[in-house]
Amino acid sequence: MRRAQDVLEDAALHRRMSARKVRHTARLHLQTMGRDEDALDDAVLPVGCHDLGRKASRPPKAASRPGRRDGFKVWKTPFWKRRRQLWAERNDAERELLLAE
Repeated sequence: MRRAQDVLEDAALHRRMSARKVRHTARLHLQTMGRDEDALDDAVLPVGCHDLGRKASRPPKAASRPGRRDGFKVWKTPFWKRRRQLWAERNDAERELLLAE
């Protein structure tokens, strides 16, 4: 039998092995009851669940880089609308200078 530490190190392998164990147990159960149709109708197949989940929780949020503000950018706020307008004016002025040369 595997130690608990080995199981925790490789959770995916443990999930595969436990699913395989349940599958094979159910298959053997069906094979032994296959000859008796009445017993087959009343049979309750073994069901198993993993004692290790795929993901218990989200990973912790990474620290933001220095100089960044909290939250996210909302492009429809007046601040960003002004910025967009300024950038568009600046780009138009640069384009006119390039075309004039």
